[in-house]
Amino acid sequence: MLQNKSKTAETNLLVSIKDFSEISDELINLVNIIDLKDPSRGSIGSWKLSEIRKVIKLYKSKIIISATLGDIFDNKRFLNKLEKFDELNLDFIKFGLLSHNCNSLYDKIKLISLKKYKTDLVCVIFVDKDEKLKKTKNKISHIKDYGINHILLDTFVKINGDIFDFCDIEDIEDFIYLCKEYKIKTGIAGGLKEYQIPSIINLSPDIIGFRSAVCENRSRTGMIQKKKLKKISSYFRVFNNKAIDNAGA
Repeated sequence: MLQNKSKTAETNLLVSIKDFSEISDELINLVNIIDLKDPSRGSIGSWKLSEIRKVIKLYKSKIIISATLGDIFDNKRFLNKLEKFDELNLDFIKFGLLSHNCNSLYDKIKLISLKKYKTDLVCVIFVDKDEKLKKTKNKISHIKDYGINHILLDTFVKINGDIFDFCDIEDIEDFIYLCKEYKIKTGIAGGLKEYQIPSIINLSPDIIGFRSAVCENRSRTGMIQKKKLKKISSYFRVFNNKAIDNAGA
């Protein structure tokens, strides 16, 4: 799904960045993907276009860059914003499977299928809303047919708990396996904690995403702490080195 431009990894580390001041060469060397997401503006709050352009200009050659569209429920607004983001030269655009009406939940994906976008699109499934994980599993063939090749599991209301408060690890494992059958790349996020990393990474999702776990006081609106980021990054380095060694054995 998301491979670092400088190294190969089995499971990639994504870290959400709240503003330009958090980005540095040191941070880039510790992660595979930077995800431009403003936590003060919602679950997947978006950056301003001018700030995204600045990041792309300075760091596009160094790191994979993803950006979130925001918590958009209206499909017309969604398409208008997607058009603008598609011109930015991002590697990935993340959008939430959100709708005011559960019966039209998948209309966003149908609309996307009507046009060829230059940027790879990542569909964010919020497992804490309306049995989304179960519904998505039942719709997976349609999702693939509509051209979605990347799915990220996340939580919408962050204060209600992490992803494991809404689904078992067996549910996540089954979902990853199902997506692999349909050649859909998977990501896991949603308030993840450091101690949960070994269990998740052993499931071999394509990415694992973090924000609160690398921030001061586990506050997603706080600043990233390099000490925490380095510790989490080390899990991925060890795991992926083992995977490379085993592949060459």
